[in-house]
Amino acid sequence: MREANVTVSDSGFDAMGIEELVSLGREAGIRDLQELACHGTGAVVQVEVESRYDEEELSALTCVDQWEHVTETDGGHLYVIAFTAPELPDSLAEQAEDLIGTCDPELGDENATMSLVGPQETISGTIGEYEAAGISPDLRKLGSYEGRDEPVDALTDRQREVIRTAFEMGYYEVSREVSTERIAAELDLDASTVAEHLQRAERNVLSRVLE
Repeated sequence: MREANVTVSDSGFDAMGIEELVSLGREAGIRDLQELACHGTGAVVQVEVESRYDEEELSALTCVDQWEHVTETDGGHLYVIAFTAPELPDSLAEQAEDLIGTCDPELGDENATMSLVGPQETISGTIGEYEAAGISPDLRKLGSYEGRDEPVDALTDRQREVIRTAFEMGYYEVSREVSTERIAAELDLDASTVAEHLQRAERNVLSRVLE
């Protein structure tokens, strides 16, 4: 398993179609940013900001699928935001399927840094897809992946399977695209079991994040 540290400039955000989302985060004063889930052309992120987002503008962004103000923190606010970059090709999502995800994202004044973790061939293919879409990530470092604790590490294998299936089927989209009954049918489980797994998984992830 390999880890590539890359930098994406503001022009890259513009090419992705998420420059307004990035701008709103900077205006709110981002203190911490963590990725909770990734689907190639988008992600679910947990963001701690100094002041509340302009929530009317946040809701109006076409790239934002869903957002929630989770809680007020010590001197800040915690949000969970699901977004999809409208200008990224579907082929990128297919290429990035074998990535563990993008780890340790940090948003600066004019760029963002993150780590792509997965097989080297997949990392190379993912960077190639970005370049084909007019985005040129700057590869800063490539090395072995040492591993680290992430919020999803708090999940059992079954919880991880259920919440990933729910995410991929559109359970967390706005408006919600599937019911727990449809997820249950996909996994050959009872709907009540799926609902319990989702509730426990969400609680475990949020507990890890908020702690």
